[in-house]
Amino acid sequence: MMMSALSPLMPGSGFRAVYEEAGVYDEVLLRQYFAGREDTDLVAEWLLDRFGPPRSADVTGPGGLRVVEFGCGTGRVTECTAPYAATLLGSDYSSVMTSAFADRFPSAETLCADTREAVSVLLSGGYAGGFDLVSAFWSLSYPLGACFETLDAAGIHPVADLEAARAAVSALVTGLVDLLAPDGHLLALLFDSDSPEQRLVTWAWEKVAPTPFGDRAYTRTVLREELLAAEIAGRGALTWIRLPGVAVAPDRSAAVRWFTAAHFKDLPQLTTDREIMEAVTDFVGRWTGANGTVNLPAGVHLIDFHRDAVGAAHLPASHQTTAHLSTGPHR
Repeated sequence: MMMSALSPLMPGSGFRAVYEEAGVYDEVLLRQYFAGREDTDLVAEWLLDRFGPPRSADVTGPGGLRVVEFGCGTGRVTECTAPYAATLLGSDYSSVMTSAFADRFPSAETLCADTREAVSVLLSGGYAGGFDLVSAFWSLSYPLGACFETLDAAGIHPVADLEAARAAVSALVTGLVDLLAPDGHLLALLFDSDSPEQRLVTWAWEKVAPTPFGDRAYTRTVLREELLAAEIAGRGALTWIRLPGVAVAPDRSAAVRWFTAAHFKDLPQLTTDREIMEAVTDFVGRWTGANGTVNLPAGVHLIDFHRDAVGAAHLPASHQTTAHLSTGPHR
């Protein structure tokens, strides 16, 4: 077994400190690259491809999109979407995150609520069909997973009724689609649960509680099923792209902290488990280069659900005007 000079038992902060203590999130976050592009580059390229360059506020006025972001964090990825936004709403369960988001985007609105509650609040508040861009960057797995299990400082607590949990997932995804305006997009980035990095994370969490359905990709699977069901129902079109990549840490200590804080949430059951922490330090050591930089093999799923009830987006430009005059699919 290859061991680094790093102690396998790392001192930690409080449970969920990465989200609930100011500054921790930005401190532990690693830069992630996919085919030479950061995650923010992927989002920026997607926006440019769909909407062209953002309008310059000092020349043509603000951008034209109504944008909401769930699990907004400190707004790091929002820097890409904000130039396109006529209105911007950031939602996060952590008041530390929404406060940082508000400081970063003073003209934006914020909603301090978990994603399921936030979607419900917006729909009941008259925002159905009210957003041109509904986004969630690296955060959507958490509310999906919370339908099946809850997490607190004592560990994971699976729900007893999997059928009810599955119905809760359906309600959440349906709600996200309901928020989309005609021709609007749901854009999300998900961790790739099949990457070596995430396989290690899942193995560690399964020492606390088994994964629902015995499948490490269960949140991704149920999301895909629900969005495909929405496509089949004629509500839009789903595009799903998987890209391999790396999460880059400047040194071994930062790489280990990425696991303990970001992935393990500083849960003592994980961070004080010698077998888990030895596995983490071994893994980090394996991917450490000669210069000390650590390239953790990771992956991303980029998901785009386009609210296009008549399929006009698939047609060449010469056909789109006629297609938009249709009242629905022919039977």
